Amino acid sequence: MTDPASPSVRPTKRSLDDLGLAFPDIGTPLETLDHPLIVKAQNVPRELAAGGAERVRSLTDRVWFKCKTSNLRGVVTRLSEDEVDQPKLLDDANAWWWLGAAGERKKDSASDFYKVIEAEAERRGKGQQGVSTTHLLPVETDYKRLQAELATQFVLTIRRVVRGIIAKSLTDGKIWSASTSAHKVTARVHASDGEAYLAISAEGFLDPGTIAVILTSVPHMSKADWMAEPGGAMGIEPDAGQIIFSAMIPAEAQTAILDEFATDD
Repeated sequence: MTDPASPSVRPTKRSLDDLGLAFPDIGTPLETLDHPLIVKAQNVPRELAAGGAERVRSLTDRVWFKCKTSNLRGVVTRLSEDEVDQPKLLDDANAWWWLGAAGERKKDSASDFYKVIEAEAERRGKGQQGVSTTHLLPVETDYKRLQAELATQFVLTIRRVVRGIIAKSLTDGKIWSASTSAHKVTARVHASDGEAYLAISAEGFLDPGTIAVILTSVPHMSKADWMAEPGGAMGIEPDAGQIIFSAMIPAEAQTAILDEFATDD
């Protein structure tokens, strides 16, 4: 298990609240939000690797780094492996670095962000012989949001991959496949008697929900349009653990897919 050299820095719900921001739609990863401080926070891991990150010296219970842009300030930390609250996220780059809180720079004022955070940490650590910033770390809401984003990106990726190989087959009539380490999707479009038929095979996708995502990747078609083909279809032969489906693909679906990939190689 390795931590990528240049991971993203996710804002916690606490820091979004500090900045007056709400959660965007689930298809938008939080680290990509176009906000000056969140954009600036993405530099902190690289600054640390280059020896240029500045620590918040008053927060002594763990290492926090300063994040500065214009009049905005924030604190960024990297979790250790045993601090990642969701074990399934340990291999995801976005589970490691977090923007924990944010605020405004107010020079020589008690309401300056770093003074406010220091006072907050002292209150939280009262009776613990030191400051405490545990409350600034990601909580269940933050992990649930991350998991939802990853699930959404997985679905969007599968759908585009499926449409991509269908587009290739629409162009040349050949069998096309796309694979990952654990999954494989194959598609072929065959024209006969003025109609076009599509066959799709899925290998490694044992979850019915994922099968549904694959079959609903084709625009203007639904799960009800498909028929299981246990004996194979259109030259796609079933291997062990492989599921094959076929359907007539309407002209409007063909046009939509070809238009989507018109500028792709």
